[in-house]
Amino acid sequence: MKIKRKNIYFVLVEPQHPGNIGASARALKTMGFRNFILINPVDFDVPETNFMAHASEDILKGIQVTNSLKDALKKMDFVIATTQRDRGYHLPYYTPKELAEKIIPLSQNNNIAIVFGREDSGLTNQELRACHVTSTIPASVKHPALNLSQAVMLYCYELFNCSFHADKKYHWRHASYRDIEGVFEHLEHSLKAIGFEPKDNWDNFIMRFQRFFARANPEPRDVKLMHKIFQSFDEYISLMKKSGPRK
Repeated sequence: MKIKRKNIYFVLVEPQHPGNIGASARALKTMGFRNFILINPVDFDVPETNFMAHASEDILKGIQVTNSLKDALKKMDFVIATTQRDRGYHLPYYTPKELAEKIIPLSQNNNIAIVFGREDSGLTNQELRACHVTSTIPASVKHPALNLSQAVMLYCYELFNCSFHADKKYHWRHASYRDIEGVFEHLEHSLKAIGFEPKDNWDNFIMRFQRFFARANPEPRDVKLMHKIFQSFDEYISLMKKSGPRK
């Protein structure tokens, strides 16, 4: 299942540095997101913002600016607070990866907001209470915490990555027992046709190939490939027999 990116909103509460706004816009654009909301931001109509956004100016132009978190969340159905500190509210807790797995199905029919706090103090307790769950990026140390735009990028990536791998995951088609046995029979037939004799016996010889195939987990197309190779041997052997022994 793919994430519905149009239903995911990234919300920055009172961002204090234009560079973080620009870098966050770039993170959204890189991972295919567009909805970007700023609450009481610093003046970001400065060169630094555009420099950090680099090729993401369309995201900057589409930014929604509001005066309060309440206004930003009016149309949201599910809200996640990102925080580095344990506030003791006992809200459901998710890592970014766990969060991605949870909200992909939710995103199909719901508007979802991921809320990021101020660079210096994060989210207030009141702002946390406005959210349904919390999410924290696991880290080796609590200080220093990740930069705001780095945190935005990580959440963008995990959302994209989870959806990407679900869509791109390879679906293995294992060859049937009967088909694989047919390969061993064909192998033995072709080798006997050229007079090959194993050092011990045929059962042990074929067993070694069975071990090899078991590790390879062959698919039906792999089985067809092996038959094609053995068939080439058979045709060449037949041709050699018709032409007679070389003088």
